[in-house]
Amino acid sequence: MVDQGETELGGAEGTGADASAAAIGVALARSSRSGAANEKAAAFLDEQTRLVRLQIENLEGDRALQHRHLALRFFGDRLRIGLQLLAILIGLVVVAGLSDLVWQAHKDRGLVVEPFSAPPSMAADGLTGQVVAARFLDRLKAMQTSTASERPADTFQNDWGSDIKVEIPQTGLTLSELEDLLREKLGHASHLTGEVFRTPAGISITARLGDDPPRTFTAPAGDIDDLTQKAAEAIYRTSQPYRFAEYLEQHGRIDEAFGVISDLAANGPRSERGWAYALWGFFDLNDHGDLAAARAHGLKGLGYTKGADVQARIDLVNAAVWAGHDQEDLSYMRVLDQNVEERAPETTKSFFETNRMVSHAYMASLFGDEITAIKDWIRAGRIHDPFAGYGDLPFALAATADVFDHDPQSAIATMAPLEPVDDTAFLKLNADGAFYGLPNYWLAAARGDWPAAAADARESDAWLEAHKGADKVFGLMQAVWIRPLEALALARSGDLAGAQTLIATTPADCYLCVRTRGLIATEMKDWPSAERWFAEAARQAPSLPFAFSEWGEMRLAKGDLSGAIKVFQIAHRNGPRFADPLKGWGDALARQERWSDALAKYKEALEYAPAWAAARRAKEAAGRHVA
Repeated sequence: MVDQGETELGGAEGTGADASAAAIGVALARSSRSGAANEKAAAFLDEQTRLVRLQIENLEGDRALQHRHLALRFFGDRLRIGLQLLAILIGLVVVAGLSDLVWQAHKDRGLVVEPFSAPPSMAADGLTGQVVAARFLDRLKAMQTSTASERPADTFQNDWGSDIKVEIPQTGLTLSELEDLLREKLGHASHLTGEVFRTPAGISITARLGDDPPRTFTAPAGDIDDLTQKAAEAIYRTSQPYRFAEYLEQHGRIDEAFGVISDLAANGPRSERGWAYALWGFFDLNDHGDLAAARAHGLKGLGYTKGADVQARIDLVNAAVWAGHDQEDLSYMRVLDQNVEERAPETTKSFFETNRMVSHAYMASLFGDEITAIKDWIRAGRIHDPFAGYGDLPFALAATADVFDHDPQSAIATMAPLEPVDDTAFLKLNADGAFYGLPNYWLAAARGDWPAAAADARESDAWLEAHKGADKVFGLMQAVWIRPLEALALARSGDLAGAQTLIATTPADCYLCVRTRGLIATEMKDWPSAERWFAEAARQAPSLPFAFSEWGEMRLAKGDLSGAIKVFQIAHRNGPRFADPLKGWGDALARQERWSDALAKYKEALEYAPAWAAARRAKEAAGRHVA
């Protein structure tokens, strides 16, 4: 049998020194059964037990210490990794910053004006090289700021944008100097240098841009501002001839503008020549009133770049408009309306979107689709593109279209926020864009107040007469637009003789002029003359709906119902969203007592002119007959 004590102690086996001590105690107990021996064994076991407890306490302390050490090592490792990640992040930021500096330096096309050299005697008077450079810079910036351009600035071969500055030498490699160094090595900035010195005649300034030949200007000693202006113009002319030509034209220096732009068109780089021809055509039309030259240069501007093509085609459209050749206008607009759908690389997003909306609105108006035209005019007006230069004109055009859509209340609401709102305020913008925004005239006509319409037209006529000396296009506008409207208002005010006299001064190949002859003949009930004039207008512009619609109204007035329906059908085919021929067609059917057919035409007319009160009343009357 196994002794009970042995069994219990045997459980301690395998614990090293403690197990050995227990084994010794058991052996002593077995070797001697005397009381003294037992006491010694018990004492020995007590000592061993206390030793074991001390060892356990020591091990537990070591374990707690080890846990704290491991926790500190874990925190240290995390801190080290965090610092390493932070160092990497800082490195990436530095690399990104340097990369951006390099990229910006590579893109740099600015102008650096270095301080002009000046003799000590001039510097003592306060006219240092840096002062002269700053005055030159002020003049150059003022010219760029005052040059309105439909062409986006970043399309110029040399575009400094707003990055024009006087370079002031510094010491030490600062961040600014590092940036300047990168721009110098990687960029395409232009550097302008110069000298200012005294001469027997006064004072001279020499300015040179890069490797271009220097230009020297002399004036009396007190004319430093005049000298810096001349020097700035010379640099502007050399570096940005397109924009400088615009500057000259806008400041009334027409002959100089023609000289600069014609030279650029003939001798400039290919990327500039298309733009130059297009601007030349604009000058031809607006400053000289030369329709043939405008067409010729517009055609020459095609085929260089997509952006220049759009501008050149605008020249062709404008020339056709102010010639009164509406069929030709339509043929050019069909192409232009497709061209503006694709953004050219050398145009800004806002410039592209504005021209696209303007083109679509104008194209819709050519077919009497006033609802579409109104929406696109308003969209164009809300873009506020600084290069397009249309101002409030799109809203005036939207209001005009509102009236054509028989909704004068909407026209009044559209005009309400505008200031000023008189029609003469829009004439210059109409001239530049070849548009027909004359809302107040048409609002008076919609009220049936033809004397007020005539007064409005006379005021516009007088304004154009007063200004056509500088802008010859105003004379064209008088002949093919304002005077026909004035003659119409006179006729409908009862002054038929005055109307006939005035319309006789307008061209016979002008679509609106010939239509107006037909309308005046209608007022006089001179049916043969009216037939002849409307037939001529239809011949001049067979693809447009307006002459056919007016022809139908004339035939209705003389009682030729079948003849009226015939030309109303052509008008509707040419302008399927034009409400006027549908309403006139319905009127002819109603007078034939074909009420169901008339009702259908009135309903269709109201789809395209929903606010037209007369069409609604006619629809209700036809509906009562059908019921």
